[in-house]
Amino acid sequence: MRIHHDSTILLVAGALLGALACDTSITNPGLTPDEDLDNPAAWPAIVVGARRALSDAIGSSAGPVSQLLYWGAAVTYEINPAGSTGSYGIPTDVQAGLPTDATMNGDWTQSNVARYSAEAAVARFRRVMPDTLFPKSPLVGQAYLYAGFANRLLGENFCQSVIPVVIPDSVHYVLAPGSLGSHTLYFLRADTAFSNAIAVFTATGNTDAQTTSFILAAHAGRASVRTDLATYGLATWADAVAEAVLVPSTYKFEVPYSSASPDQYNYLYWARADQSFRAHTQWGTFYEGYYRTTRDPRVRWDTTAGTMKPFGDAAVAKFGGRVPFWPEAKYTSTSDPVRLSSGWEMRLIEAEAALVAGDLAKAQSNINARRRALRADTTLAKTLDTVVVATLVDGWAALKRERALELWLEGRRLGDLRRWIENNVPGGSDDGTYRASTTDILHTTPLETMTTPVARALCFPVGRNERETNPNVP
Repeated sequence: MRIHHDSTILLVAGALLGALACDTSITNPGLTPDEDLDNPAAWPAIVVGARRALSDAIGSSAGPVSQLLYWGAAVTYEINPAGSTGSYGIPTDVQAGLPTDATMNGDWTQSNVARYSAEAAVARFRRVMPDTLFPKSPLVGQAYLYAGFANRLLGENFCQSVIPVVIPDSVHYVLAPGSLGSHTLYFLRADTAFSNAIAVFTATGNTDAQTTSFILAAHAGRASVRTDLATYGLATWADAVAEAVLVPSTYKFEVPYSSASPDQYNYLYWARADQSFRAHTQWGTFYEGYYRTTRDPRVRWDTTAGTMKPFGDAAVAKFGGRVPFWPEAKYTSTSDPVRLSSGWEMRLIEAEAALVAGDLAKAQSNINARRRALRADTTLAKTLDTVVVATLVDGWAALKRERALELWLEGRRLGDLRRWIENNVPGGSDDGTYRASTTDILHTTPLETMTTPVARALCFPVGRNERETNPNVP
């Protein structure tokens, strides 16, 4: 049986003792006792650690290496492979859209580390904070917030849930192995975490910009998971819309990365930065042709000739050779953050709810909200028309495209496609490969999609280590 509990934490810094010029000995400070983290001076670092764990789960080379955003993009054709299959590359099973539990082991592990780090922080704060402080501590609110996003990440990307069972203990956060369950359990868990975050931040009485941003992030997060739940009949669309309308269109909440060291880099960017890797491209994706036509800045890829190598870093078997290297340009540095929620996503949640209710005019208006704002920005060179839909099927197709554009390369597409396909939501999707080989033309319709000629995975499997060590998971 596998038991999880608060453990000692390894300090990453060593102490160099240089009493003599030739003395190069290093003293390892070793492990910090778990009880030291009960000290109020350590509490902010615990919250930062939970946020860092979420960043790592979305995409980082920090062990265990996780690339949920990257590989989800590859499976759903947000990008195409351009070479490498090893470090910073796309493994062949991911290229084929059917990643194994061994391939996804690090992603599963790190995503659960993100969930655990935030939830364990809440448990610790509940145990060590005065009863008068816990319900209104901004640190507790942040821990709940990151727990919400970590659970949403798991629910939108993995096929099943494995949620450990809490064993009451007055000293430690003790967990027993969980059992396989529906992925929607993560959405329910996220909903509770976001609700708790809102309650705590509101109880602080603070009205500063940071607290306001955290409250909006929690409302946006709750709107997104209620959208997931509503699609499965586990929440009402009215509940999702009630949260979405509270978030201004221009609001966004992001998780940070850093240029300080490679294990803190934006992983997707570094895989195409042409420092060592040119592993993915927009060549042959829907976004290649769409951006050529519209110059929609939400899905920009690099078309600057003469400033980069022309081809990916290795041959791609499925395309019969090396393909043009036209990298995404949404992320342009190692420190670029990844957006977790935004007001523009909220407008699309309102549009989706309108489609469910059969209100085509309202849906069209909300779908076009972002397009109208982009058209009004005179600094952007684009040809971006507003959407006109005549039928509900057209409206659903437009909604699906708009979410593909708005949430591009944010680790959200796999969850969208799964909930729509599994629930037989009408309207087509643009996801697919639009070129068959290195010399093929750009086709107007996809040659390969999520369902043809071979169905690709709509979610990732539970990691192999979980299956091999948890007696409750076959």
